Amino acid sequence: MTKLGILGVTSLAVAMLATAAAAQRRGGAVSGGMRGAVVGGMVGGSEGAATGAKVGAVTGATRAAINRETQARTEYQATTQYQNAQYSNFNEAPPEILGATAAGTAKKPSEEAVIRKNGKPIVGITFPSDWNQKTGDNYISAVSGDGHAYSMLAALEGVADKQAAIEKVKNGLAKYLNDIKYDEPSETKEGAVVVTGTGKGKKAGVDIVFAAGLFEAAKGQLVGAAFVVDSKAEDHYKDTVRGICETIRRADDFAK
Repeated sequence: MTKLGILGVTSLAVAMLATAAAAQRRGGAVSGGMRGAVVGGMVGGSEGAATGAKVGAVTGATRAAINRETQARTEYQATTQYQNAQYSNFNEAPPEILGATAAGTAKKPSEEAVIRKNGKPIVGITFPSDWNQKTGDNYISAVSGDGHAYSMLAALEGVADKQAAIEKVKNGLAKYLNDIKYDEPSETKEGAVVVTGTGKGKKAGVDIVFAAGLFEAAKGQLVGAAFVVDSKAEDHYKDTVRGICETIRRADDFAK
């Protein structure tokens, strides 16, 4: 083999090792679409998300991205491709993967929704104004205006640790989905474990993607934040979902 050939093989090997190392640092988790947005934005996963969490609001740069995405989504929904495709309608069949919810109060999101325990806020979230929101004693859920994206924030009761919380999420997914395929789990620098993957809705038979972040919102209180999006709409909701993640506040954030 020539020196040039040896150098080429060596360079390729180095590149492969670097790629493998990078994948290992990421935990093998997805880095694009809605799922990547949850991994990147969950509970202070970046400087922007941390800033948003402190004030319960989306940061300026993300707000601009959400506006662009909303416009692009509106344009896409006017196409023949969209109109001829089958989509999920989570208004009709909400995927309550964090547990079945008791009857809640329906309202349009106009301000931060907060879950309290013993009268004290443990976690809050803010949804876009065009989402349909429902709140209960220990959960907040919302569905996008077009019905293709669903989110749920819930205080997990009787769950001892994050591994038990992961099992709860997987059991919830199994009730709603067939053909579930999980990505490699990841953990943010703030300690949130994020489970992502794909599946097919049992009722509608439509392919969907999901992401669930599990974290300690207050001392000894685990909370889950789940997102389920029609797979054909995943790339049209990544900035919106990341923005929602930025608004999540834990107990300590309310004191700042």
